Amino acid sequence: APPPLIVLRTIERSDARTLLDSEVQKPDGKVVGRAVDMIADANGKPREMVVNLQGFLGVGDRKVNFPWSAFRFTPTAKAAPITLNATAAPTPAAKSAAAQLPLIDADVERSNGAKVGRVIDVLIDGNAQPQAVVLDVNGMVSPERRTIAANWSALRFVMKDKELHPLIDLSDAQINATPPYASGQPVRAVSPAPPPAPAAAASTAPATVTAGSNARAAR
Repeated sequence: APPPLIVLRTIERSDARTLLDSEVQKPDGKVVGRAVDMIADANGKPREMVVNLQGFLGVGDRKVNFPWSAFRFTPTAKAAPITLNATAAPTPAAKSAAAQLPLIDADVERSNGAKVGRVIDVLIDGNAQPQAVVLDVNGMVSPERRTIAANWSALRFVMKDKELHPLIDLSDAQINATPPYASGQPVRAVSPAPPPAPAAAASTAPATVTAGSNARAAR
């Protein structure tokens, strides 16, 4: 049998929540704004959240960075899924931006520099850990607008031209084999399949379950 193209992981909607535009509340339940971005470091660790703090009738809205540790996430919450610590202070503006990356709207590339897609959201679990990114892969394998989810663990972060860049080695065929991301449905997050094991090792290795080697098997 041909080796699989991709590996898929199912993320239930009760286990992770989208970040972008999620309401942010104080511990007393008062909504103070919405999340608009996540900033990660070169190790892929979330460092800050950017919150659009609301003014009155839209007047006075401002974007403020807070330390990631100042937030609590409740993916199953029917109200605001993100709670900001009542004593949280904004992150000092003097931090170096070169070793940190705002995720939303960032281009994700392959190792050779070819574009894979654009980050349009991040899925966060109840332990405040990113689980997947939602990628707009419009024009990558077809002219139709299409989004997929990629496992956070499949991303790498490298410095290039003095800026941090996210990488994931997904070929056109692997993107095409990935089920589309659909709001309200369980998330099927993709990772590139690991290289096949040597023949001798493969004959004695235990069987593993993979996602399938083509688009039909991936659905």
